[in-house]
Amino acid sequence: MADGASDVLVIGAGVIGLACAFRLAREGQRVLLIDRDAPGMGASFGNAGHIATEQIFPLASPTVIRSALGYLFDNESPLRIRREYALSILPWLLRFVWASRESAFDRGVRALSRLQQSASADLACLVDDAHASHLLKMHGHLVLVEKPESTDAAHKDVARLGSLGITADWISPSQVTEIAPDITAPIEGALKFTGTGHVNDPYALCIALHDAFLGVGGNIIRTEIVGIESTGDGFLAHAPAGEKYAARHLVLSCGAWSKPLAAKLGYPVPLDTERGYHVTLPGVIPRFTVPVASYERKVIMTPMSCGLRMTGTVEFGGLHLPPDPKRFALLTRHMHALAANIPTDNVTTWMGFRPSLPDHLPVLGRVPDGRNLYFAFGHQHLGLTLAGVTARIICAQIMGREPGIVLTPFAPDRF
Repeated sequence: MADGASDVLVIGAGVIGLACAFRLAREGQRVLLIDRDAPGMGASFGNAGHIATEQIFPLASPTVIRSALGYLFDNESPLRIRREYALSILPWLLRFVWASRESAFDRGVRALSRLQQSASADLACLVDDAHASHLLKMHGHLVLVEKPESTDAAHKDVARLGSLGITADWISPSQVTEIAPDITAPIEGALKFTGTGHVNDPYALCIALHDAFLGVGGNIIRTEIVGIESTGDGFLAHAPAGEKYAARHLVLSCGAWSKPLAAKLGYPVPLDTERGYHVTLPGVIPRFTVPVASYERKVIMTPMSCGLRMTGTVEFGGLHLPPDPKRFALLTRHMHALAANIPTDNVTTWMGFRPSLPDHLPVLGRVPDGRNLYFAFGHQHLGLTLAGVTARIICAQIMGREPGIVLTPFAPDRF
């Protein structure tokens, strides 16, 4: 490897790439981090900030399949396909249906459960090492249940989660009012989760990781990588103007943009995009200090230092269609329905791209062919939650340690 080569090249400066790069640089590796955009400006910028350690049920499930046809093309539904993208997403959807079989779903639950076991501790360690612990609030969250007919299903979910070690208690409407007095919607009660939490500002966390990475000797370049070739002892990445970047190890963590580079490296993974929307009320500080979600609406409100943010719903529309303003209006209506006294004037909007595989498991770890190539993408709704454990696993493998988890369910050739 040439003298100017890096030990590790990390492609993608979202929260996953930043976390991996920081962990590796902190262990003394010469790390070069490359992204065409500024750090943290992708999906990491506008997510819900929810530390969702309770989310161990893949979206690919028998329950979703049973209900999906009723609302896939409904503009008001929480799960929607843009009509212009319907043909393009069809091969992915067929794989999604196959991954929703009961046996495959159960395997997915076990895999996510194992990944989530240390996610909270790994994230806390990561942000502490980055001197950003003030951003992390692990005080749980609420899930409101508004309809009487939803209570049985909600209780069944709690029972199943409990059997897998995740704690949630049913609380009454009056108890909800004590915790979140801004909630005005009629409700049956709520699920109160412990062991979950949120960050005050996901973008601020990315900046903290970026600064910490530079502080331990990391280097970052803003450019696009258009090609990668394997060399005898590493990799050579190519930028549009002819620049070349050599490294012994390569970590691919481009989120929703990972697919073409993975294919160039010999792994044509079926990655597609769930487009996420948010509305934020700058300067609005609600009278609740934990995230508040809705069981039926599939949205979540998170109190942040930048204001009150609501995110939610899933839209399949690829990387190129413009945002649908109706989705922003829908989120604003949900916020008003849940908390009618919170003013929704001066709302800001954002759309980002969640990288998603059909079975809703990330592609994670060293590739099976023995090269020093590591994948860390496809975390769908869990990029922030799994940033710490992902970085620990990738760092362990590159440093020659055992990752502490069987990575077969997350292999890129599992499809």
